[in-house]
Amino acid sequence: MKYIYSCALLLLSTVSSFGAQLDIPFRASLEESCTIELQSDGLLVRDGLEVLDSAAAGGRAGVATIYTTGAGFQTSLNTPQAFSSAPSGTGGVTFTSTYSSTGATTTPKVAGSTITSLEVGASTLSVDLRAVASNAIFQKGDYEAFVTVTCE
Repeated sequence: MKYIYSCALLLLSTVSSFGAQLDIPFRASLEESCTIELQSDGLLVRDGLEVLDSAAAGGRAGVATIYTTGAGFQTSLNTPQAFSSAPSGTGGVTFTSTYSSTGATTTPKVAGSTITSLEVGASTLSVDLRAVASNAIFQKGDYEAFVTVTCE
């Protein structure tokens, strides 16, 4: 009988143990930010002999998404002054850009230099570019220009 009590006490002492716990903290300290992500390139097409335009039939707007995590950010475009690459002999060109936005910020089509206040969240910009040759025609070859989307 002593043996049974000893075994029972031994089992009880091994079953009961002292528990412990620890809380692991998780913290974050975030700054407001604005990031821009390219979704798709634009495509310029001929619209007459002296115009290349992404808004013309067969062209395609460039698309970028702006992500903002705080208030007070604005966007606009910097329109190119010249092609970054073009066939030799391409004369002077005048560029104009426009954009519209959907998502957190909804904007109808406006001139590229127009400053638009951005709402918090994701705003998708659809950007068009138009190039007009000065007293010339766009000849055969590859053309490339960059419109800069800003978020400040």
